[in-house]
Amino acid sequence: MDSKKLVNQTVMHKTLGNGIIRSADEEHLEIYFTEKGKISKFSYPSCFYGFLTVEDNSLQPEIETVVEAWKQKGDIVHKEELKKRYEKTIHDIETRRLAAEEKKLKAAQKAIEHHSTYINTKQNVQINKTSSNSK
Repeated sequence: MDSKKLVNQTVMHKTLGNGIIRSADEEHLEIYFTEKGKISKFSYPSCFYGFLTVEDNSLQPEIETVVEAWKQKGDIVHKEELKKRYEKTIHDIETRRLAAEEKKLKAAQKAIEHHSTYINTKQNVQINKTSSNSK
């Protein structure tokens, strides 16, 4: 996509609001944000990867193509896949850790119940012996 096509296009930034692209080259876009009264310079095409969206929907497919090519070139897709695998691994580890903790807790509760039963039985035996001896 010829970046010059983007000049005078309206874009939306997550925090800066609406803006108009004042100039563009193969590496940067200069955008005037009307709500903030501020001019900002962005790296192109990476700025369209999560930061900017263009108002003209007819340009969106071209921009997406350029962004995908940029992502492939920068190995972004591979990094995203690695990040997803890492997050899943961390989630799985945490799930196993919680399951092991729950198992320990249940075992401790069971031990306390057995101990209480043992103490009660022992006390009952002593009470019975005491009652038998006093008769």
